[in-house]
Amino acid sequence: MDIYINNLIHIIWIIIPAYIANGTPVVVSKLLSSRNIARHPIDFGKTFIDGRRVLGDSKSWEGLISGIIAGLVTSLIQYLIEGNPIAIVRGFILSIGAMAGDIIGAFIKRRIGLKPGEPLPIVDQLMFIIIALSLAIIFKLIRITLTQFIFVLLLTFLLHIATNYIAYKLNLKDVPW
Repeated sequence: MDIYINNLIHIIWIIIPAYIANGTPVVVSKLLSSRNIARHPIDFGKTFIDGRRVLGDSKSWEGLISGIIAGLVTSLIQYLIEGNPIAIVRGFILSIGAMAGDIIGAFIKRRIGLKPGEPLPIVDQLMFIIIALSLAIIFKLIRITLTQFIFVLLLTFLLHIATNYIAYKLNLKDVPW
């Protein structure tokens, strides 16, 4: 039993940079908006072949870069604690993966006609962590069992719902999802 708990704690420790990367753009967006600083959309305002925006205004360069930097800083802290330089590379890849997953989710939502802020259950909660873990596995930066993977998905789903509700209550988000 202890080994299972230790393994689950270990996998949570490993994926923290992805969580930090995913949450940072919400805070940065609110900070920029409160100071009337314009954000620059990743899609440059362009539309896709379906006539809809590729991603929409909610996906900005500021959010993307801040998410990756925040995840990287988190991984630097992990390195200082672990003493393992792989933590830096792993955190960087997890951060890029988390941001890519969020962008992929936005792309999917635009294609099916959902506007920024409209919910798409499962995609909203899990796409970022699925892509982050996939990249880390592809680059052989983590090994994860099926049990750990399922645990991460369940944990992420629940944490995403809780943290989004908290962000909504703190006026960081306009909607609680």
